[in-house]
Amino acid sequence: MKTLLTISIALLLPAGADAKRLAPADVPPVVTPEAIYSAPHFGKGGRSGVVEARHPETKELLWKVRLYRTRYIRNLETDVQDVFIKTLVHDATHRLLVASDEKGRVFAVDLETRKVTRVR
Repeated sequence: MKTLLTISIALLLPAGADAKRLAPADVPPVVTPEAIYSAPHFGKGGRSGVVEARHPETKELLWKVRLYRTRYIRNLETDVQDVFIKTLVHDATHRLLVASDEKGRVFAVDLETRKVTRVR
């Protein structure tokens, strides 16, 4: 019985020790006649916090802007420190793209100037 318990614990420990966070849910893109706006979770040169605009027909990258940076603590797995964009909404009246992240912060991107403002 003691041997069985030891083996069971040994088999369970590595699974818990290697546990990673689940992949973030995909954020649906916002499609307008001017562009397709998206928030890719893992892009070139960065992990998260980026919104990009692509041409609606050619899908060519028009621009991208970083909403926020995540500062990583050394010796702590980066996947548990990542902060991803959760929602993306187009405010046509004010010509804004509004995004929220996993920390509850809200950012607005002025679609004419591409200036980023933290709203909350």
